[in-house]
Amino acid sequence: MERFIFVLGSNWQLSIAELDNYLKYSSNQGKIIDYSANIAIVEFEKLHQDKHYINKLMEIQFILGGCQKIAQIYDFIDINTIQDAFPVQISEFRYVEKIRKKILAIIDNIIIGKKGIFPKVYESMFFAVSIYPNLYDDEYYSEVLVKHLLPFLNKEIMEILKQKGAVKALYYQYPEKYIKSGNLNPIFPHHVIRFELLKENRAEIIFGFTEEGLYIARTFTTDDPNFKKQIDEEKPHKEFKSAISPKLSLIMLNFLNLFENRQSKKILDPFVGNGTITLFAIIQDFQIYGSDKDIQKVNNTIRNIHWLLEFLEEEIPPFTHQRILKQNARKISSIFEPYFFDGICTEPEFAPFYTEKPYYSQVKELIDTELTPLYDEFFREAYKIIKTNSRICFISPIISTLDGNNLQVNIEKIANKNNFRLVPILDLNRIPNKFNQKLKFRKQHIKSIIDAKKGQIIKRKLYVLEKIEEK
Repeated sequence: MERFIFVLGSNWQLSIAELDNYLKYSSNQGKIIDYSANIAIVEFEKLHQDKHYINKLMEIQFILGGCQKIAQIYDFIDINTIQDAFPVQISEFRYVEKIRKKILAIIDNIIIGKKGIFPKVYESMFFAVSIYPNLYDDEYYSEVLVKHLLPFLNKEIMEILKQKGAVKALYYQYPEKYIKSGNLNPIFPHHVIRFELLKENRAEIIFGFTEEGLYIARTFTTDDPNFKKQIDEEKPHKEFKSAISPKLSLIMLNFLNLFENRQSKKILDPFVGNGTITLFAIIQDFQIYGSDKDIQKVNNTIRNIHWLLEFLEEEIPPFTHQRILKQNARKISSIFEPYFFDGICTEPEFAPFYTEKPYYSQVKELIDTELTPLYDEFFREAYKIIKTNSRICFISPIISTLDGNNLQVNIEKIANKNNFRLVPILDLNRIPNKFNQKLKFRKQHIKSIIDAKKGQIIKRKLYVLEKIEEK
């Protein structure tokens, strides 16, 4: 069975949760069999049997928000062998040299061939080595893998290609200052695109580490961050301070579990803002509807939609104004029919944009008098317009206060009150857990995941909820 590396986004837990959800509920079913803070190892049930499976991988890459690259695995070397070949300190050089030759034999065996990293020898060949460690803050990565394994791989792979007939074999050279400091990132998706590393005579060769060992793979598809960035930054109306990111928008849409026949699925964003979720729902072929109590934001979203469709060179439908409407989320059922939507995906305007940590009393009052009543009424209204067993992907804030507390709305209580059940975002029965405490999931089922950068005053907390019939 073929195995694949999925290079994860910066929020690796959220990326794994999205990926596992896709593997569980889409037609391309499979399982995560190993992972680190940077990669997930996936085995599909049937995808590899399709002779056009690379096209399928490209479709998966396009759908997932938390995946940077997908690479096919060619071999695996256990962690003890790697550490013997590249120890922290060399005491017996002959032994180290012997183990390194074994590693070279493995690489030599998979470099060229019909089922190899390169299908055949070309006159001119180019490659880039990307090392993904178990954890970036691991000293073994900065002191050994970057400073010793990377130069070794570059030199030896280049020699192998020349021995097999390449007239010119070159490799991507990382800035020397980053290698010397050990502070090195693997090449990013835009590098893969820029250096044309998906061509047959060019390749990004990934050396991905987990606690178990080293997976050697070739990248076959990559995210196009420039496309997402262009849409996010060039749309006419935007809000950089608090707007949701394109990647998080895609992740949220995927938690609705609407992977098939998306063009027929009706999605609602009842706190539409300037329409980031709306734009990426259009790109993903959903029938998207939106509303907001602020007419200016409604108009901004409509203009952004028109801009996007012109950018994509698609026809602007005449009914856009009928799908993006002015309405308070507390009364949303008054403008849509019962059981109309297949899913709801939204991030409310949940708090002021704090530049400094607020007082506990300020936040407590905000939660008790504004957010909790608003969310309560929203879920009551959502129940009327969403189909049974359909999902809501919802973001609620965690707000850090001056006294060191983190306050949040009790979403599970509100959901249960309104006949929604909280769906575990990550089922750990499907994923092997880890010994390293930084990688270990501490609960059997993860009910929510935080998406935030270090030091943020307001953190996003993502929930998935499912409508159940009233008893």
